[in-house]
Amino acid sequence: MRCTMKIHNEAYNISLLDSITQEFPSYTQQINNQLKDIHGIQEYIQTCNQIIDQKTDICVNKYAIDYANRLRKNIKKLDKWAELQGIECYRIYDRDLPDYKIAVDRYGDWIVIHEYASPITINTCKTLQRFLNIIFTTLEVLKQPVDRVVLKTRIKQKGKDQQYQKLNQNDNYLVVTEFNARLLVNLTDYIDTGLFLDHRIIRTMLGHLSKGKDFLNLFAYTGSASVHAGLGGALSTTSIDMSRTYLSWAKRNMCLNGLSGNRHHFFRANCFRWLRHAKDKFDIIFINPPTFSNSKKMSRSFDIQRDHLELLWYLKCLLRIHGKILFSNNKHGFKIHLSGLESIGMMATEITAKTQPKDFTHAHSVIKSWIITHSNKGSSIYN
Repeated sequence: MRCTMKIHNEAYNISLLDSITQEFPSYTQQINNQLKDIHGIQEYIQTCNQIIDQKTDICVNKYAIDYANRLRKNIKKLDKWAELQGIECYRIYDRDLPDYKIAVDRYGDWIVIHEYASPITINTCKTLQRFLNIIFTTLEVLKQPVDRVVLKTRIKQKGKDQQYQKLNQNDNYLVVTEFNARLLVNLTDYIDTGLFLDHRIIRTMLGHLSKGKDFLNLFAYTGSASVHAGLGGALSTTSIDMSRTYLSWAKRNMCLNGLSGNRHHFFRANCFRWLRHAKDKFDIIFINPPTFSNSKKMSRSFDIQRDHLELLWYLKCLLRIHGKILFSNNKHGFKIHLSGLESIGMMATEITAKTQPKDFTHAHSVIKSWIITHSNKGSSIYN
C-alpha cells in the first residue's frame, strides 16, 4: 500500500503533504519557483512517489558536504583546463564518491545531471532524499540557474537503443564548441544529447588522420566525427545511420561548419546491410557500434562481443591497403578477437590509454579503442 510522503522545507520549517495527483509539492513560492524550472524534476519526483513504501520526511535543501567538496575540487581543475583546450562540453563529476553515483556534465551554460539506476532498482525515500541533496548542492556550488539544469535517469535495458528514445518534443538545440568544431546538442529530448563527450580525443585523432583521405563514419549518430574529419581536410566523408532524425542532425552539424557539397555523403541504412553491398573504398573508417541492439529495422539482433569480428571482416573489404579503422566501444569487459582478426588478415593495436579524456575517471567510463589495419602492411600503423 502506498504511503503518504511528508516533505519538509528546513528554511521555512514547513511540512506539506505530497500527492501523486498533484504536480511538484506546493512549497513557499520561493522554493517552488527554484525547483519547478529544473528540466525533468517533476517527472523524477512523480516516478519516485509511485513506489515509495514508507513514511518519512523529505528535506529539499540538505547540503551534501562530501559531494560539494569533490565538486569544487573538480571544477577548480577542469574549468581552467577546458578553457585552455577550447571545449565547452565536459564532465565535472564522474561517480567519484560511492555514496553519490551520478555524473554531472557541463554544456556551456547548462548542467546535465545523470542518475544511474538499474531496471530492478527500487526508489526509496532514501534515494529520493540523496538525489534532492545532490540537486540542491549542485545548484549551490555552481551558482547555477535552475532553468539551465537537466536531470536524466540512465537505466540499463538490454536490447534497448536508449539514444533513439525520444523523451520530449522541445526541439531546443544549443550550439557548442569543441576545439575548432561547432556542434548542435539537444539536452532535453533524448537520453543522449547528440554528443558523446568521452569520444572527444578520438574525434580530434580522426581529424588528424583524415587529411586528404576518404573517410567513412558507420553508426554515425549526429555526425560529430564526420565534422572533425571534414575540418581536418578529408577528401570526402560518408556518414551512415539508420535514424532519419540523427542523419538530418548530422547534415545540420556539417553545414554549421561549412562542410557541404558533393564531397560529403549521407546514407540512411542499416549498417550491416549497407556493408554487404558497398563497393567504395576508404582510407579512414570510424566505427563505434552499439553494445547491443534489437531494432525492428534490423533482421537480427546485434551484440558487439559476439558480432564484432564479422563486422570488421566486412570493413576489411572496404579498407584500402594502407588504410586504418578506428574501432571503439564502451562494453564493460569487452575483449577483441585478436586471433580471429589475424585469421582474416588484420591486426589491431589498442590505443585506449591515448584516447581516455581527462574528465572521465570512472572505470565504467573507459572507452576501449583500437586502430586496425591490414596485417600485410609493413610500416607502422601510425605512419
